[in-house]
Amino acid sequence: WRTHPVSGIEYDAHSPWFRIAHFDARAGDIKDVWEPARFAWSYDLVRGYLFTGDDRYAECFWQGFETFLDGCPPFHGVQWSCGQETAIRVTAWLWAEAALLGTPASSPARLARLRNALAWSGERIADAIGYAISQRNNHGISEATGLVVIGARFRGAHPRADRWLRSGKRWLEMLVRDQFASDGWYIQHSFNYLRVALDQLVLAQRSLNAHGESLSQTAIERLHSAIQLLCRVTNPLTGAPPLHGANDGAYVLPLSTRPYRNFLPSLTAAAATFGVPMPNELSLDGETLAWLDCESPERRADRQLPDLQVGSSGWFNAVTPGTRVFGRAGEYRSRPGHIDPLHLDISVAGRQVATDAGTFRYAAPPPWANGLADIGVHNTLTISGRPPARRGPRFLWLTWPSARIVEATVIRDELIRVVMVNASWSGDGILHRRTCEIHRVGVTVIDEVSGPVDESISVSLQWLIDGSATELIIGASAPVTTVETRGEEHSVDGWISEGYGDKRRGTSVRVSGNLEGGRLRIVTVFGEQRTADRLQAMLDDSSIQAAACST
Repeated sequence: WRTHPVSGIEYDAHSPWFRIAHFDARAGDIKDVWEPARFAWSYDLVRGYLFTGDDRYAECFWQGFETFLDGCPPFHGVQWSCGQETAIRVTAWLWAEAALLGTPASSPARLARLRNALAWSGERIADAIGYAISQRNNHGISEATGLVVIGARFRGAHPRADRWLRSGKRWLEMLVRDQFASDGWYIQHSFNYLRVALDQLVLAQRSLNAHGESLSQTAIERLHSAIQLLCRVTNPLTGAPPLHGANDGAYVLPLSTRPYRNFLPSLTAAAATFGVPMPNELSLDGETLAWLDCESPERRADRQLPDLQVGSSGWFNAVTPGTRVFGRAGEYRSRPGHIDPLHLDISVAGRQVATDAGTFRYAAPPPWANGLADIGVHNTLTISGRPPARRGPRFLWLTWPSARIVEATVIRDELIRVVMVNASWSGDGILHRRTCEIHRVGVTVIDEVSGPVDESISVSLQWLIDGSATELIIGASAPVTTVETRGEEHSVDGWISEGYGDKRRGTSVRVSGNLEGGRLRIVTVFGEQRTADRLQAMLDDSSIQAAACST
């Protein structure tokens, strides 16, 4: 429990939790040590016991629990150094305690030891939750949920239980208002972190409901918007939303045997808990409903196509019968995780075409230490020598990009147009305008850059392609070079990471050129019939350039 599985470094079991370094290059990525101690495997053991009645599953859980506590004394060492990790572990312990209560392996001595560990966990979380709150991310929601579920578990049996329950609920009220925008967007600009937050809030709300309490209606309305947003962007064929934003592999409520990237279990749990109808096109997860012992959420009619949704936080989601496009061009009110202004996620004919890169690792040798957060690996445009944001230490960005949606319209039955502008370089007199035309089965993207006429400015457009059979044609208004890269170890180009620590090869298509007379237009056409004709029409269309001039 204390030894890093890659570096072999063993953390000191007796150091106070607050003296453990979370970023130690010598030890390696601390998440590799934390992950097994989240006890996600205990859900599988509980599932095995309930299916078979075989006490060996319960015995296996208890042996794991006992070796953990023997090697990781409370308030000391690496496994007690993070309040969020403690809170996630607590949920798994509570699940196992309830499900395995009547088994021969669940002896009174073991149950008493578990109760002590739960109480110590409440002390640990309450001691330093202020730090988690200050981060304005899912850490605070996880730790506040930990206080709620521990307080609910010990109500009437522990002197601090009521205080933990009340303070956890109070923090959650504040955090939901702060972290969830009215249009459903989550403060960390990441769909996986949105799932983490929703899963924790499901646990908190169900624990509160069991004691006759609830989150406020104001907080629930924010969560309704987030659930509806996640329903809209989730692909009904795969159950997965776009791979947008930071993704550290977190899955805190694994109630289903569906794959990690399938969000239907979490959507089912959230919709059933907070009373949000789910569209008919998304299948419910029966396993999750059985675990929660609750009724199915209400169903609602599928959207009418074409469908265009635009959020005040700067996101859009466009769907035609054969195409899905998600993009974001927002101003930031909280620190970004990835620098990706005007990034697009594109699916054509049910198949992912252009995708986000994911995260892979936060801590690793170069170039992999959060190397997939930079603008250069996203489906957008970069200006040589002029990053749209300035990076600080670790996860900190000292300046943030600035972008917005200036037009979003359903033109006709099978055509949607969205126009976005990245003004991050406006101080240098440079503007990037991106026009997306989403057709029945295909997407045309027109990228226009304008800048000083008397200055040589190098421009690079990257597309990260998922797969090798994509129909993709690119043209430009000036000479350009195109380089394809398919996942080379020394470079972050051409890699896709759908889970933390895992990566697979995609194809990076990078188009580079210079502004000619202060302008450059690059047109990319995905998967549309008569692609060459379409490309030439966009390059010749003077009205597009005129629109760019007027912005």
